[in-house]
Amino acid sequence: MTLFKYELKQLKTNLIVWALCMGGLIFLMHPTYIGFTAGSDAAIMDLMNDNAIFDILGVDAGFIMAPLGMFSFLNGFAMIAAAIHGMSIAFSSHTKEYTSKSAEFLLTKPHSRGKVFWAKFAACVIAVWIVGFVYMVGAALALLTVNGASIDWLAFILIAKTLPLVALMFVVFGTLAGTFFSKVRTPALISSCVMLVLFCLSAMSKKINVPILGYLTPFSFFTPLRIIETKFYEWNFVIWYFILGTGLLLICYKKFIKKDIVF
Repeated sequence: MTLFKYELKQLKTNLIVWALCMGGLIFLMHPTYIGFTAGSDAAIMDLMNDNAIFDILGVDAGFIMAPLGMFSFLNGFAMIAAAIHGMSIAFSSHTKEYTSKSAEFLLTKPHSRGKVFWAKFAACVIAVWIVGFVYMVGAALALLTVNGASIDWLAFILIAKTLPLVALMFVVFGTLAGTFFSKVRTPALISSCVMLVLFCLSAMSKKINVPILGYLTPFSFFTPLRIIETKFYEWNFVIWYFILGTGLLLICYKKFIKKDIVF
């Protein structure tokens, strides 16, 4: 518990900034975009119907005319930021011990390497869920400002939860990267590049209609339209989510407990 509290304390400022930004932005942006679509004319609607970005984000032009659809559209972009945040904090939590040459604490404190590993991971998990919770609160308040809107709150919760779930998978990716590449001094930059590659891979899998590529990127795991239709996530991706996350964590753990300390 001491290690966990210490790691979470290191993320305190980062956590507050990201939570306020994510929650505040979705609260401000959602009513603005709803107002824009409410006054759309025929020309704008035709342009929206031919926009490929909707397919990439798992929505369509008709769907985003509804408040929940517009939230799903904005949520697709918010997940990009959440992915960078999740991977960068996990990545930096491991690299800081080596770039700052402070990993010697493993020799002086009565904590096993296993406890250190899980404390770092748990702190990052709590961080992304706190950011996700504030984000969901901001989104819910934004939906409540839409006059006369009928909201399917179960669908809203399922769609909103995809943001912290994607961020959590990127925490796993960041843990993997930090464990194997501990001397990297630019974790945020690397995290952004990984996010971009995986986002483009998701877009390509949908554009060329090759679903197997979707299993390689968390951005393809959750499709808003499918969530609305089934009132849950797609089971094949849910199962793959847990298999992939658990497998990568076990690989990271085995590597971490055997790592040499750099003096």
